[in-house]
Amino acid sequence: MDSGVDVFHPMFFFADGGKYEWIDVESDGKFTQGIDGIDFNGNNVIDANEQLRILKMRDETWGMLGPSSASFTIDKDFLYLDANGNGYRDYGPKSGFKESDPTYGELLFIAIDENDNKRLDVQETLIALKTSKIRAVREKDGNIRRRGIDLIETEPDSVSHGTGVAGIVMGGHYGVQRIHGIAPDAEMVFANIKYEYTPRFVRNFPDLINFLIDEEVNVILIEDGEWGWEFMDGSTMEEQMLNEYVRNGKVVIGGAGNLAGANMHLKDTLKSGEKKSYSITCPEMSEGKINDGVFTSFIWTDKDNFISFQIETPDGNKTPLLTKGSEIIETGKYNIIYSRDVSQKGTVMFRFGFSRSDSGSVEGNWTFDVTSEKVQTINGYVVDVSQSWAGNSHWNEYTTDETTVTFPCTGDSVIAVGAYTVNFPFSFDEEINDLSYYSGRGYNITGKIGPEITAPGHSTFSLSPNNGITIFSGTSSAAPHVVGAVCLLLQYEPTLNQSEIKEILFSSATQDKFTGEVPNSSWGWGKLNIEAALKMLKNK
Repeated sequence: MDSGVDVFHPMFFFADGGKYEWIDVESDGKFTQGIDGIDFNGNNVIDANEQLRILKMRDETWGMLGPSSASFTIDKDFLYLDANGNGYRDYGPKSGFKESDPTYGELLFIAIDENDNKRLDVQETLIALKTSKIRAVREKDGNIRRRGIDLIETEPDSVSHGTGVAGIVMGGHYGVQRIHGIAPDAEMVFANIKYEYTPRFVRNFPDLINFLIDEEVNVILIEDGEWGWEFMDGSTMEEQMLNEYVRNGKVVIGGAGNLAGANMHLKDTLKSGEKKSYSITCPEMSEGKINDGVFTSFIWTDKDNFISFQIETPDGNKTPLLTKGSEIIETGKYNIIYSRDVSQKGTVMFRFGFSRSDSGSVEGNWTFDVTSEKVQTINGYVVDVSQSWAGNSHWNEYTTDETTVTFPCTGDSVIAVGAYTVNFPFSFDEEINDLSYYSGRGYNITGKIGPEITAPGHSTFSLSPNNGITIFSGTSSAAPHVVGAVCLLLQYEPTLNQSEIKEILFSSATQDKFTGEVPNSSWGWGKLNIEAALKMLKNK
């Protein structure tokens, strides 16, 4: 489940289109685009529609993969057949291509560097790409596109997220590109996420899960994390659906979320009869949007404890004491939605939503006076309309990074994956190989350990739409590393279930000076070690 995928990216096609020799027309021992080519018709001449050109990958890695060059970089770029001689690669329906056309455009090739000298030599083999690695896509409106029918018509990856995830799982080709996915032989099915304006921001999880189950996928990867208005205890219908999926022998994985370090979570223990105050600060604008909606929730585990809340608005008005029920109340110039709900597991959630009657910004400080009948530990969460991890609207007191693993990784059966830094740190006080500052951590409200395993997450390399290679960060980057590892394990032994896979991954995970003694609630069982996991499976 993700934002979508660029079905035209060259890295998302199998190398199953046949082997070819290219012709050095000028006999100068080097490849020259627009002159050299493939003699498809066997007339011993490279005709105009048989000439090859270079498809350069856009390097968005700030030079970390080496200097850019106009010439063919054999372990990064592709070649294409410039059939119409216009000097650039045509593809997609707008250029007249159909679902039946290999690579959905002018034919793509990879080059095999047989002597490993980092250049394309005469008599080295070209392999044509052909079949998409993407089997099906459920678009945001519910329309389903399928390979072999109409995948070429798939909607674009609107925020470039799913393309990055897919690149880590299965992009590229073994032994060809210097940067390729963990399991390039895998296929993927996408259920594209549509975001709403208020929590829950993704409301059609059941439809997305059912689609993936119907597609008989082996592994579900969930690339969404939510914390506003969530019980965080694994009790939702969606989490129960995923439990059933795992009981049927399949695997569910998700990024633990990037909620740590942003002051959007507080944790405190109230004494019996004690009143304490907590406040949030909300900016006028949030990620370029008017901040006209902020949403908070408090959760605790005793359903018989009716904690009371009184809200003071930024203009100094106060609500009555609120202990139960649900209502929309007008307080000064603000509208406040509140509701007290109890989950199937007995977790209590008291949720609030703040807006203005004139749809203006809710900027300023909001204060919660909270009184408990009993000794009670509470967790508080805040999110605004930006849906951002950045903490634009945030708590001012009692903030902690503990209990920051987000829904649906709070589910009992979801393998939550944390992130560590691999290529360059976010700030001067971070280290390569250490836990990324934002990686969700801590035991959740039911006692489930935070991330169960960690993987490369901050400053990893992956793909972006329109032929890009980019930097990709977050637990959204870490989770597909684990998915790729699981695909390799299943490729070797297809009968493995989630319990067996967890045993292998956790037992083979790396422990070092950064992880400390494992398991723990920041690193889980340690750092993903794919090579060790495969060796362990092979030696069973």
